[in-house]
Amino acid sequence: MTTTLPPAPGVPYFDWSSRYEGWTDHVLTAVREAAESDEFILKSRVAALEARVAERTGAAHAVAVASGTGALTVILAALGLGPGDEVVTPAFSFISTASTVALRGARPVFADVDYDTACLDLGAAEAAVTGNTRALLPAYLFTTHPDMAGLAELAGRRSLALVEDSAVGLGATVDGLPAGRHGTAGVFSFFPAKPIGGAGDAGMVVTDDDALARDVRMLRNHGQDLNVRFLHHKVGFNARMDEITAAFLLRRLPRLDEFLTVRRELAQEYNDRLAPLAPDLLTPPGGYGDRAVYTYVVRARRREELKEFLAGEGIETVVYYPKPLHLQPAFAHLGHQEGDFPVAERLARECLALPLHPGMRPGAVAQVADAIERFYRGAR
Repeated sequence: MTTTLPPAPGVPYFDWSSRYEGWTDHVLTAVREAAESDEFILKSRVAALEARVAERTGAAHAVAVASGTGALTVILAALGLGPGDEVVTPAFSFISTASTVALRGARPVFADVDYDTACLDLGAAEAAVTGNTRALLPAYLFTTHPDMAGLAELAGRRSLALVEDSAVGLGATVDGLPAGRHGTAGVFSFFPAKPIGGAGDAGMVVTDDDALARDVRMLRNHGQDLNVRFLHHKVGFNARMDEITAAFLLRRLPRLDEFLTVRRELAQEYNDRLAPLAPDLLTPPGGYGDRAVYTYVVRARRREELKEFLAGEGIETVVYYPKPLHLQPAFAHLGHQEGDFPVAERLARECLALPLHPGMRPGAVAQVADAIERFYRGAR
């Protein structure tokens, strides 16, 4: 008698219900606490979260904002960037590393990225610096980070601000320093998919610069005086964190190291299984010990075929990012063409994110790896 095994369950990519299993009561408690305290925006829980992040990172100031993009927005405004200024930033990244520059009236100057890390290449960044350059804005991506020590040296040597888009990096140590602590200011994002995972959009600015922190605090709240209501020193933004979000994050922050440990273990399991498939499929650089693992992104030959095959196996994947920034319609006015940043363009053709989060069921990584092995070995 032949026994037919039931099909393996699918492996969703975001899988929100598993990511937040057991946290419903924490969300409800946060809502109840805020409602009963009559504190809703920029009050005691926000201040407590700022204090905890400052303590964890060693920053003199941590300023809570409404999103990671909001953090970049208020930093660039506080730095006084505007028309005629240039900011060197990677050609392969999420759009906010460039859009926040453009919204200041400044020019995002793209530089190519390193193929292994997908992060801003130090040599390319230095070559892009001109007499109009005011800042460097590198971004952490996926499981990796830029050469922050090298970029800090470049910024110091050329008298540039260094704004560290470490949105995915809270809890990581990079070149001997906590993520976000290498330059003028750093940012973190608490978007639900990020390693700490909030209950909605939120972000944080960290800096040791007293004047910059003061301006960021004003700019996040319509440029309002820090002590006198309805007195506005600057034209600012509504980039304020709410108390419910802060209350939930105060419950999540003590678990961050646990979340990161699981993410590192899952990434290493993927690496161990998939490394033999090179050069058809390349894994991220190993050595996850102090890194903040966000998304697990491989570089795959025949990516679209692989993605379609995995979908047929019930495995959901995501492409980060299908078009590099210099070829986005939003930046067509900068005049770039295909071939200007070849590494960024190659990554846009090859990168594929596999499911990875601490709530994954046991055996899910092996299921994904088995399917990928079947795809490539069947093609050889």
